[in-house]
Amino acid sequence: MTNSLQKKLHENGYLIVKNVLNFNTDLKPILNDMEFVMDCLIQKYAKKREIKKVLNLDFKKKYSYISKLNIYDLDQYFNTRLPRDHVKRDSDYFATQSLWNLITNKKILDVVEKILGKEIMSNPVQNTRIKQPEKKLPKGSIYDGLSGRTPWHQDAAVLNTRGQKLTDMVTVWIPFTKTTKKNGCMITVKKINKMGLLNHISGYRGQVELKNSELLDDMKHIYLEANIGDLILLHKHSIHCSLPNRSNDFRISADLRYNIAGQPSGREPLPNFYVRSKNKKNLKIKNFKQWLALWEKAKQKCIPRKFAFKYPLPTFKNNKRDLSNLI
Repeated sequence: MTNSLQKKLHENGYLIVKNVLNFNTDLKPILNDMEFVMDCLIQKYAKKREIKKVLNLDFKKKYSYISKLNIYDLDQYFNTRLPRDHVKRDSDYFATQSLWNLITNKKILDVVEKILGKEIMSNPVQNTRIKQPEKKLPKGSIYDGLSGRTPWHQDAAVLNTRGQKLTDMVTVWIPFTKTTKKNGCMITVKKINKMGLLNHISGYRGQVELKNSELLDDMKHIYLEANIGDLILLHKHSIHCSLPNRSNDFRISADLRYNIAGQPSGREPLPNFYVRSKNKKNLKIKNFKQWLALWEKAKQKCIPRKFAFKYPLPTFKNNKRDLSNLI
């Protein structure tokens, strides 16, 4: 089994593992915590006469409401990492007991072990995303990777230089809602990961985007559709993007990442810690409070810095690593 999953991921660049998680026990608690955050934002930012009414709305209507309140960097309240720049003492991020339970979920780690081996670290390159129907988004958010479309890229490109060279990382993408072409599933190109790390550019609002990515538009795409409970695994050199959400419904997901222990996280000083090891002494972070303390310690380190973490774009000195020269 180990060799089979590992071989498929390295061969094709992606892997869909069916029916791993249970919605009610593994995923619904995170949605409940997201709704609690919404309730807090409603209490803080909504007009007083509207608060009671809005608090009685369902999850989706609450989020649609707060998304119209012009709350600065709204996505950050629901994203499980510190902001990239200008971290402050009151900078918020989504770190809950339910999310800790997901990161350390035995069923997820059993799959990851088949790819990376028995010594596994949680990698801080991670996100939780709430994507509304695109027609409801402000124009400035349509090409924002957290709330709108994500451009063609490789996950290794968002690591720092040491991470790009040294880190064996796997992405575990988790849908909280059924994910289809219509509501904006990810797409990739089979076996394109075998090209290795390619040159990237700074795209819309500084997002990491593959150079010459328009060349992929006419290639044969694999649509990574998934049901609730499935996991989508991506090789670090898989080239992928997300489609626009043209449905009338939400698309909610988490992308967690793990790397082989002993390697750099590629995003220091954010928390990188053992989640599985044959040596129990390595498992120093054992509960939610310890995990949260790691993030708060990282926050203190980031406050004096302009950028909490940096990842220089893969821009090799010659053009040999340009997609245009390889396809």
